[in-house]
Amino acid sequence: MNGIQSLASAALNLFREFVPGNPDVARFWLENGAATLSLLVVLGLLLRFFGSENARPGLLLLSGILGIALLAAGPSAIEIYALPNTSPSALAAVDTVSQWTAKRIAQNPWPARTTLLAVGFILSLLFVVVPLTRLTFRVPSFLALLAWLAALATAGTVAAVVHKNFPSAPPPITAPLTPKS
Repeated sequence: MNGIQSLASAALNLFREFVPGNPDVARFWLENGAATLSLLVVLGLLLRFFGSENARPGLLLLSGILGIALLAAGPSAIEIYALPNTSPSALAAVDTVSQWTAKRIAQNPWPARTTLLAVGFILSLLFVVVPLTRLTFRVPSFLALLAWLAALATAGTVAAVVHKNFPSAPPPITAPLTPKS
């Protein structure tokens, strides 16, 4: 039971780390709520489109929430179990591959930790979430993967649009008050 609690706390810490800091709590929950809702809507539409007769809203909500939790389990497991036991030479090799790839695609290189967390996310998607979706909704694996990728891309887009277009809270006034004479 201790391992599950530490996985959950690591997932929460990773979520806090990779979501940009925002002092406005309402905006934070609006962004994440809109992204989650769009993920569930797109996932439901795509699964219904793929011909799954049992893509009912309740089952979709349960499967979507479980899928999101299991997506976070991959990077959390990497954070807890793999990173502390990884040798510095292996991390340096991952950094080298990341820098080589970044030069080839003209992007900024990812640090080794971020690269390994992304690998954990991808492994969790491929080996846990897609088979769960395939079994739950009786669709082929490729279509379940396509549905999750489209839903995650839509959720990221909606969160970015909300983040860009929603006005931020004004900064707090920190000037010292002077007494009137």
